[in-house]
Amino acid sequence: MRRAQQGICQHLALLSTGGKLQQRQGGHSAFMLGRRLQTARTASTASTASTASAAAPVHEAAREDERILRDLFDLPTQTTLGSRWFHQGRPTGLLMEARFVSPASFRRAGEQAVAEAQALVSRVLAAQTAEQKRQVVKCLDQLSDALCRVMDVAELVRQVHPDSSWQRAADAVYGSMFDYMNGLNTHVGLYRKVVEAMDDPACSGSFSAIEREVALSFRRDFERSGIHLPKQAHTRFVALSAAIHDHSRAFLRGQAQTPDRAVDVPMEHLRALPSQVAMAILQSSKTRKRSDGATIIQLIPDDYVAHHVLRDCTDEPTREAVFCAWQRGSPRAVTSLEALLRERLALAQAVGYDSFGHMALDDKMARSPGHVDAFLRGLAAQAQPRWSAVVDALHAAKGAAVRPWDRDFLVARQQMDGGALPSLRPYLSLGRVVLGLSRLFKRLYGVEFRAAAPQPGEIWHPEVRKLEVVDDAGRLLGLIYCDVFARSSKAHVGAAHFTARCARRVDDDIGVQGGADHAGQTVVERDGQRFQLPVVVLICDFPVPAEGSPPLLSWSNVETIFHEMGHAMHSMLGQNGFHNVAGTRCPVDFVELPSILMEHFARSPHVLELFASHYKTDAPLPLELIRKHTEQRRRHSALDLHAQLFMAALDQRYHSKDLHVASGPGWSSRVLADVQQDQMFFGGSPSAASFFGHVQGTQWQSRFTHLVGYGASYYAYLFDRVLAGRIWDRVFCGDSSDTPLVRGGGEDGCGNPLSREAGERFKNEVLSWGGGRDPWMSLAAVLDNGKTSAKEIEDIAQGEKSAMRAVGSWRLPDL
Repeated sequence: MRRAQQGICQHLALLSTGGKLQQRQGGHSAFMLGRRLQTARTASTASTASTASAAAPVHEAAREDERILRDLFDLPTQTTLGSRWFHQGRPTGLLMEARFVSPASFRRAGEQAVAEAQALVSRVLAAQTAEQKRQVVKCLDQLSDALCRVMDVAELVRQVHPDSSWQRAADAVYGSMFDYMNGLNTHVGLYRKVVEAMDDPACSGSFSAIEREVALSFRRDFERSGIHLPKQAHTRFVALSAAIHDHSRAFLRGQAQTPDRAVDVPMEHLRALPSQVAMAILQSSKTRKRSDGATIIQLIPDDYVAHHVLRDCTDEPTREAVFCAWQRGSPRAVTSLEALLRERLALAQAVGYDSFGHMALDDKMARSPGHVDAFLRGLAAQAQPRWSAVVDALHAAKGAAVRPWDRDFLVARQQMDGGALPSLRPYLSLGRVVLGLSRLFKRLYGVEFRAAAPQPGEIWHPEVRKLEVVDDAGRLLGLIYCDVFARSSKAHVGAAHFTARCARRVDDDIGVQGGADHAGQTVVERDGQRFQLPVVVLICDFPVPAEGSPPLLSWSNVETIFHEMGHAMHSMLGQNGFHNVAGTRCPVDFVELPSILMEHFARSPHVLELFASHYKTDAPLPLELIRKHTEQRRRHSALDLHAQLFMAALDQRYHSKDLHVASGPGWSSRVLADVQQDQMFFGGSPSAASFFGHVQGTQWQSRFTHLVGYGASYYAYLFDRVLAGRIWDRVFCGDSSDTPLVRGGGEDGCGNPLSREAGERFKNEVLSWGGGRDPWMSLAAVLDNGKTSAKEIEDIAQGEKSAMRAVGSWRLPDL
């Protein structure tokens, strides 16, 4: 998972795990499918224009559109970059952007964006009258869009484009524009004009609520850059920022270092590992003969080796030795991390905060480290009985004290107690899942997907699929490009949502020389105003299907694409007129709410009935099979919750004002041990203390890479899981306990969640605002439907410590 970049230019891309890289070949070409798309669109348009007596053709056209949507993803295609259809005709430009037709034009686009931004900077600095000052917010928002429309695409190109010349151009464009953007973030003149606009009642008095939120976000970003400091203090701030950047890079480089200590393991102890894993270890490891004739393998415990040994090796001493060597981590990474944390504390205190945690949380829902602590402890108190019960069961299974190196081994054995379950994949073809998402969004929000044929040069690889998002009236709301299969030319970004272009009102733009010429395909007119359409790209690393077979997804793949489509729908519906707060441009501890809520829909029997059927027979997915898979996964979910809580608590401690720096090098390991021994994580249970406790000599913090991108904010994913569960219970599903996958309306205590009324409530109170309203206000509004007490709604709207404590007491789904 990757957080939004802060400052003038922001973008969101949420990452998870990757997949195996292969090449896909098949029979039907996308060119042929493109002709079907054009034919279907013509038929659909004709049938829509027919008289009321032509209801049957309209219905048939809708069904044909659904078949085409499914086939767009399920029919195999040829992936050869030399395919005639891929390069045929004059290129329209990447993502339908006329400036992105070649690497050279992409470089020029970066230069043009900087020129446009500089012209807007001049307009801001020249503002004198109340009306000119009032335009400052609009100018900065327009400036941000001008830069992001190129920078965000550059970041996308660097990750997914197969052509190295495009990648080099994107690297150059991104690097130069990033430097320019950082200059803007520390531009004293711009900051002063924002302050003048906000402090002048004749100006700010006419701001809309969203405009005020945009102005506040710019002011906060400037002040986090130390721009309000005296010259000497600001110089120190800049130096600290540079040092933090260097230490962050050094810490991440430390993750790539091979462990410097091998573990001697008798070869016979690897017999329980999968044969291909054991063979890979043998081929990459040194061996020697012991005096008794046994073969000893000098095993290097990297992530791959440690995962399989800890899960499959039956010899406990071997598991312990591998665990300790693996968790010892990189001493250099520890040194870099401690330097990074020290400089972050100094930076925060330089701008007037008690700690980096206080600085990072100032504009988040949590607002302060104390509020985060209240949330985490409330959640831990709720979960302790669950994870203690799981540990007791593991203890009983082993018949002795359980230690950290027993976890994966014992859990894997218990997961297989009932034998292997039949695969769900035959019921979950990619085309059926995308069709199910379209049907779901139509029922909830009145919007759906429409398959679209890309123009020459619009996409970067033949496997990319293009979707139009349209409303009930057939009006275009935005575009989604889906690049979902693993390939060698793709960076290991896992699953990601890239905002290539934000929704924004453009008819009131400030005219400047060299300003963007919005192409007709990207702009629509609504109620006399013109809006730039949002464009997002979804990236996944799904396994490439076998020849002649549609892509068949695992249950994890299904949850992944539902999750990422939650972000995409936020971008599509969060059109509030301003770039800087559009869609997913909202606080990091609120941005995951829509996507995690989508995971609840993925597990609902009512939603599964929309799409889950066998790709050969169309037989519906047996819900009993889903129930068994869900039960198997939930059996040990409390352990995953414990791990997330621990990491969130450690993140908070590392970013507090008490860093134990005076105790000398290695202090981060002592903090790690303190957190692991906190009573909130085992509640006095001896078994839990043994299972979760600190292991002397380990330095797990050296592997905690999220400390770089999510400093003091790692709690956010847990926080949004709880918020999503509450909205699922109180808005979409009633006050039931979470027992999904039981057929029948209301039999599971949960009515049909496919409620347009509930969908409209969530759309209007959460999605449509983007980042343009205090998230606590949005949360209070969406929950204020008669199922939550007035006192609790009032506490939530205030968003103080009582609100965080209340959220910590809410039921955590899947526990």
